[in-house]
Amino acid sequence: MINIVQTVIQSINLLFIIFVLFFERKESTRRFVWLMLLLFLPGLGIIIYILFSGHFFTGSRRMREVHQVSGSLAQALCNTQQEILKENLDKFLSKENKEFSQLIDMNLNKGNSPIAATETAEIYTDGKDFFEELCVSLQNAKKSIYMEYFIFHEDTIGKRIMDILCQKAKEGLDVKLIYDDLGSIRTRTRFFRRLNESGGAARPFFQIRLGLPFTLNYRNHRKVSVIDGDIGFIGGANIGDEYANQKKRGKLNWRDTVVRITGNSVLIMETKFLLDWYGLDAWSEHTKTLEDAKKFFPSTILPDLEGYMWKQGVAALTAATFSPGHIPTQIITSGPSAYQASNIEDALIRMILSAKKNVYIQTPYFTPDDEFCRALKIASYSGVEVHIIIPGEWDKFYMKAASSEFAREMLDNKIHFYLYPGFIHSKMITIDGKIASIGTTNIDVRSFSLHFEENAIFYDTKFALQCEEIFRKDIECAPEVFKEDFDNQFILKRTFWSFCKLFSPLM
Repeated sequence: MINIVQTVIQSINLLFIIFVLFFERKESTRRFVWLMLLLFLPGLGIIIYILFSGHFFTGSRRMREVHQVSGSLAQALCNTQQEILKENLDKFLSKENKEFSQLIDMNLNKGNSPIAATETAEIYTDGKDFFEELCVSLQNAKKSIYMEYFIFHEDTIGKRIMDILCQKAKEGLDVKLIYDDLGSIRTRTRFFRRLNESGGAARPFFQIRLGLPFTLNYRNHRKVSVIDGDIGFIGGANIGDEYANQKKRGKLNWRDTVVRITGNSVLIMETKFLLDWYGLDAWSEHTKTLEDAKKFFPSTILPDLEGYMWKQGVAALTAATFSPGHIPTQIITSGPSAYQASNIEDALIRMILSAKKNVYIQTPYFTPDDEFCRALKIASYSGVEVHIIIPGEWDKFYMKAASSEFAREMLDNKIHFYLYPGFIHSKMITIDGKIASIGTTNIDVRSFSLHFEENAIFYDTKFALQCEEIFRKDIECAPEVFKEDFDNQFILKRTFWSFCKLFSPLM
């Protein structure tokens, strides 16, 4: 009996090895990692591959159906916007925006990301200031509150925000909260149940079930709040004391970036939240048919698709987006399944390749894939200054090791790295002081291909220069690190770095 089981496992293991060799489309490094696991850990390697490769259980059936509906509706809107922009290129696009018209087109065409107007955009780099403004905005809500966070702790800040949500739900507002089941694993379910008992609704994203943990790998890494369809928050900060440097134990000097926006771009954020909400398989009774899903899109963003008035509405929306005083903005989402795959990474790479002078990047982890590394190298070899800030203190020792080895190798390509005196959790990129991206996406393989992420791209010189100034202030206190600083490390430490770099696709 034991021999039969071993033969079956070996046969299945061989099939997986053949699949990785001939059908795996990932870069060679990731394929090598999977082959190592399958060869040296037969049986266990199969389970790890199924759970963490990104080929299996990437979304529920209902979520795919809802996104199919949204894709068709958004694509119609995006196609119309493309036609309008081409016909009115000189009228709508400023000189600076024309330089990035191909990026706008790519996000419209591939990412199904309409371009909309942001009326105001305020950046928060201090967690205390962000949470104070968030609480004020929540308390002033009149109609609805939608929140989606990877981590929602039951600590001082978490309890304060939950109290506000429960109170607003009791007042009759539409209050919805999505929390990631793994990211918030330390938070008791009873804590979230308070919101349900108050008349609101809190739902775990891809709930992990004992004995059936197939969704373990695909986490909702978004950190988004949408209030009344008028105010939106997006950035790196989750809900917890550490993001305001108020954690009592294991305290790091935490530095993050969140942007508060108003305007039609907030309705795009609201739409994307509702896609996640009504796509959760556990709550599929909300969308009995595909036609039901259409009801969940704000009419000002996805109007009636029939008739001439629809096109006129899109034309007016597009014209308003590029009118004076507004910031043209695209809200981009990505995830592990086909309809969202690599949307944000592709956008960031296109931004980098558009640079003529400089690229500024802030990221808590730096373990990119080959495509992203190649884009940075091409930019650097083309005379573009590439500056990257990573943490000087880390929350995960293995990510520090892998990131250090990636940085060491990239320093050979005239790319500059700086170590922030603390843990910089900001996910911000600026290009030439003309466009900027702020969102939830780390520069690592998990964020690029496995996590559900969301970023905002702002096409505005004034805003981009503000982001660039924030970057320059961070550099003032972040010493530059050089290749010899890494090379002079003890050889066993560098060996560990190389080991962690090899397995970084799984981290």
